[in-house]
Amino acid sequence: MEGDYGCRKGRGVQPIGLGARDTLRFEAKLPLYGQELSADITPIEAGIGFAVKVDKEADFFGKAVLAEQKEKGASRKLVGIEMIDRGIPRHGYKVYSGDKVIGEVTTGTQSPTLKKNVGLVLIDKEFSVLDAEVEVEIRSKRLKAVIIQTPFYKKPRK
Repeated sequence: MEGDYGCRKGRGVQPIGLGARDTLRFEAKLPLYGQELSADITPIEAGIGFAVKVDKEADFFGKAVLAEQKEKGASRKLVGIEMIDRGIPRHGYKVYSGDKVIGEVTTGTQSPTLKKNVGLVLIDKEFSVLDAEVEVEIRSKRLKAVIIQTPFYKKPRK
């Protein structure tokens, strides 16, 4: 079994790297801590507020902030973008509307499934309108992108 990474021989299973896993979870819009979730990005902002139960009696760190975001809405929102100009959005790249920084890329790549350059962007809620154009700063140049529906990939229904 040495060298097959715990896979049974003859089954055609090959090990893949973290990059492949990251692309798959990203295309399905599954958040990753350190990317779409962090000490500075709440589950509400990341679009998984259903997983946060603020109406239960138990207290936890951040409960008041999360309860307020559930009641009033978060000021930021995680949205998908597709690059119009040639470029790949990467983690940490700034996103602009005109001269105003409105957010940043949390994850981005050239999608092998979609054959497009796409990214997840945490932006000010007021700019989170589908089909709105934004710009992503890539190597000191601002390149055009458009806000699109997520998840990027949906399993076809049979």
